[in-house]
Amino acid sequence: MILNQIFILFLLMIVGYIARKANVFSSSDSKGLSSLLIKVTMPAMIIHSMQKPFDPQLFRESLQVLFFSCIVYTVSFFIAKLFVILFRPQEKDQGVFQFMIVFSNVVFMGYPVLQAIFGEESLFYGAIYNLPFNLLVFTLGIYFIQGKRKNTEQQLQQEKWKLLLHPAIIAVGIGFTIFLFSISLPGPIQDTLGLLGGLTTPLSMIIVGGLLAETDIKQIFGNWRLYILCTIRLIIFPMITWGILQFFTKDLLMLGIPVIISAMPVAANAAIIATEYDGNEALASQGIFLSTLLSIGTIPLMAYLLSLFYQ
Repeated sequence: MILNQIFILFLLMIVGYIARKANVFSSSDSKGLSSLLIKVTMPAMIIHSMQKPFDPQLFRESLQVLFFSCIVYTVSFFIAKLFVILFRPQEKDQGVFQFMIVFSNVVFMGYPVLQAIFGEESLFYGAIYNLPFNLLVFTLGIYFIQGKRKNTEQQLQQEKWKLLLHPAIIAVGIGFTIFLFSISLPGPIQDTLGLLGGLTTPLSMIIVGGLLAETDIKQIFGNWRLYILCTIRLIIFPMITWGILQFFTKDLLMLGIPVIISAMPVAANAAIIATEYDGNEALASQGIFLSTLLSIGTIPLMAYLLSLFYQ
């Protein structure tokens, strides 16, 4: 059942790939669709998934998931530093490699895969788990890309307002308020949020497919560090996450959410941030392409391993 659901996601990705190659939509259209997803459909999905009556156990579990997320991001930071020490990429590329190890593709692939494996219930916890991502990607992420340039501190100060106004942060704030106070939204609003949120999965996979279609595949094969990066990003890091968090919980959902999100490919916004802050955009795009392509095999593998140990 799980493999069938994941296979459907990758069929949607193929649809996006073919549609982009056939010029059904352009690169600018893809940016517009990404903006629609991040600003409209994903927030709707998050709010809809958090439309639950307050439950003390659910509240405790959400704090537990947030704690797990902080542990995982701390570990990922040290793994990223270790990668630079061991494999010595060029100085101008070090930040991009570190970014690609720390930040996974939660929005475009993480949420759809969580929903496919664990059902809509997992989106509540996934949104909580992803809070550190939204806080770190515009601070630590920019620091990785820019390094110790003179204007880095200025840029970080400017970006703090983006953090507060990020649609995902606002959506989690609204959703958690609804949960804490057991607010019941009117039926038409709930249904509208459900319909909009339902667009997130197909739209995100089509966007990822379109992104893959725009990448120059030939440039990837000569960079051996990318293959090491993908091995760490898709296999080693989720296994480390699993190994650490199993000492805190044996619950499949509580353990599975961090492991599956850790197994996602490189964050889709790696190339966007690299472009905006003078990083190696080509390297970021290649990392996104290769890790996403390889994840077609590694994500089902990770889901299968979880199902074996926690039936």
